Amino acid sequence: MDPISDAEWKIVQRSLPQGWAEQARLTGAFRRARYLKTPSELLRVLLLRAVSDAGLRGTVAHARASGIAEMSDVALLKRLRTSRNWLRWIAAGLSESLRSASLSPKGMRIRAVDSTVVNQPASKGIDWRLHYTINLDSMACDWHELTDGKGGESLERVPVEPGDVFLGDRNFGGLKGIQHVVSREGDVLVRMRWRGHFALIDKKNRPIQILRLLRGLRAGEVGDWPVRSAANTDGRSEIQGRIVAIKLPRPIADKAVSRIVRVAVAKGKSLDPRSIEAARYVFVFTTLPATLLNATAILELYRYRWQIELAFKRHKQILKLGRLPHQDPRAAESWILAKLVVALLLEGLYRCAVTFSPWGYLLPPDESPPLVQ
Repeated sequence: MDPISDAEWKIVQRSLPQGWAEQARLTGAFRRARYLKTPSELLRVLLLRAVSDAGLRGTVAHARASGIAEMSDVALLKRLRTSRNWLRWIAAGLSESLRSASLSPKGMRIRAVDSTVVNQPASKGIDWRLHYTINLDSMACDWHELTDGKGGESLERVPVEPGDVFLGDRNFGGLKGIQHVVSREGDVLVRMRWRGHFALIDKKNRPIQILRLLRGLRAGEVGDWPVRSAANTDGRSEIQGRIVAIKLPRPIADKAVSRIVRVAVAKGKSLDPRSIEAARYVFVFTTLPATLLNATAILELYRYRWQIELAFKRHKQILKLGRLPHQDPRAAESWILAKLVVALLLEGLYRCAVTFSPWGYLLPPDESPPLVQ
């Protein structure tokens, strides 16, 4: 990997949130000028570690050869351990700057939400979980949160603004998360499970049985049923929504069935026949009213959720986010956050390059006196 020049590094710095250097001191990441003379040098080395496959020793050798800093691998490990809060602050600022994209038509801002797992070497469980939302207007991350493996997926984590529409998979179909979004004037569009979802009733107050609704559909036919959440005792208002579904054509349905059968066999579990039946449909729950989007438009919109899966794939294949090289929890957290800073910087630079041609980045203010005519 060729070292970035000082001139190019200055361009990168202009993409960082205002006050990033001062935050290095406030968060304790940069305390004294010893191996590294400035917060800029520290951040440069941390990001170099994030994108390098050479390990700690290789990273410091690269930094030395590039003229960035003279330090040992032990010193770099210490800086990783103490830079978590600083990197988290920078990443949050970058996400905030990418959140200001224009609204989609009809006043909606479409945001795909999901999480991905990052594990330490030889781990048998889940060590870290990166929660993430993508604004589909800009295709950029506009919010994230890094938790340990116990941090579950929920819409309750995500900041919501009026007009937000969240696209999520089955793990984001919890009632409290949906209530969190709706209470803040947002909407949801989430995949449903055929069982285990929160209680729903129809117009006649009858409990909803998902498979019974779906059985009336023919291949390729779209169904749309108004529903609402059943009475609850936690003091929250009921949720008005719709179940929208389509029956898959036989070739696609057969592939879906084969997939869940393979997963069940791999886990050594027996498969409920109703799960096989449900795999032949795609069915979602949404709070978007039919006056805004009809059933076909709802299903078409849900397909865009796949963009967040592609974003995680890019992060793990190109930036190698999934290959955590550190056993030390503090160093591991800093490494993940540094990777995220790199990803967000790349998103911001690419977005600026596409939107503002030809050089693709912000110029510094010109403080020279005006020319005299």
